[in-house]
Amino acid sequence: MRKTPGVRGLAPEGASLGLASGTRDGRRSEGEKHQLIHRLPPDFVRRVLIDFNAGRLDAGTASGQLGVSRSRLYQLRAALLADKRGFRPGASGGDRHGRWPDEIHDFLESFLPLQRPPNYQLVADELARLCGFRRARSSVEAYAKAHFGALVSAPPRKPRVHRRFRRARVGELWQHDSSIHQWWPAPCKQTLLLTVDDHSGLVTGGSFVDRDTTWNHFQHFRRAFGAHGLPEILYTDGLSLFGPSSLTDGADPKSEFQRALRGLGVAHLVAPSPQAKGKIERRFRTFQGRLVTLMAHAGVTTATQAEGILRMEIDRLNGTRSRATGSVPAEIWERQTLDGTGRMGPIPCPSLLDLHLSLRCTRRVNHDHTIDFEGRGYEIADTARKRVAIVHHPGIQFWIVDHTPKEIWPPILGAYTL
Repeated sequence: MRKTPGVRGLAPEGASLGLASGTRDGRRSEGEKHQLIHRLPPDFVRRVLIDFNAGRLDAGTASGQLGVSRSRLYQLRAALLADKRGFRPGASGGDRHGRWPDEIHDFLESFLPLQRPPNYQLVADELARLCGFRRARSSVEAYAKAHFGALVSAPPRKPRVHRRFRRARVGELWQHDSSIHQWWPAPCKQTLLLTVDDHSGLVTGGSFVDRDTTWNHFQHFRRAFGAHGLPEILYTDGLSLFGPSSLTDGADPKSEFQRALRGLGVAHLVAPSPQAKGKIERRFRTFQGRLVTLMAHAGVTTATQAEGILRMEIDRLNGTRSRATGSVPAEIWERQTLDGTGRMGPIPCPSLLDLHLSLRCTRRVNHDHTIDFEGRGYEIADTARKRVAIVHHPGIQFWIVDHTPKEIWPPILGAYTL
């Protein structure tokens, strides 16, 4: 075990370049997660609104990228036009709608079963006419489905064609997912983490891990960000792929990822369905059809051997002309990188990656200026605080800091290598 003495006020070089990335205890409340200011970087919101106002994005696309309703989109655009230089998205005020009155519930219980399928505009009209209770059709539909699901029926959905066009530039959007599969013979299945640039089709990151945990994804992104820079948007499924956090204090892995990505200035968008992220799903099918056979032929028995074959296949795929685009992914990436038309952000300094791609927890300070962490006691520099924060890289290292990090590294009270 190697100890680096803590020095108050010391922060790694370059750490001041980070963005705000958390609350006082490193978590977000359920209400905060729905607020635009806590979900997406302000610069990304500003760019989307500018593109929408200029006609480069339609209302549906812009509201989808921001995860807001169309009415909220127009409110944000009005705020941008009113103050172009100082605009920053504010809190929307949250959900103020509680339970509807009992007489409204009684009416819905008697009226909804009479319709097959329900006509929500008729329900809204009757609520206004009979009860003087005025609500939009969409609000009536959402409330009926949430509170009277057993009373409403709908015709079976027809298969829907999902069509999503490629982004215009490299770095605008990265698709990311994981696949648990028997990639090579072993007692347990292995997990492949994969990230693909939406425009070029370049595989920007791929790695095998033993478990689908938050920390394993953080390590995967650190390698991808360190090699290529930061994308504007990271596009995933509903975050179930990120798995449980390695922390034992009940931290929410969704909050961990929102905090880390927003701190690095990367927007996070959630795909509404598996079909909506078809590029990454097709990559997994390609790898399953090739890697399993290659590894069986090579007699792979360890993760190190498997990584070598994975790197070979990623290089092959990145250098192969795509039938969809007619171009080579690596050539598209290199061309837009050299001529400056890509949207990739610069590679962050290692200290910022250390800060944001980490797990967080807090600990009480003992009377002898020590803290207890993972069954051991660790000395820290003198501090007047009763609780301190820990920036943790599981199995590698951790820092004890004065308070939960936000924009920059706080004063470091101690650093240890595990």
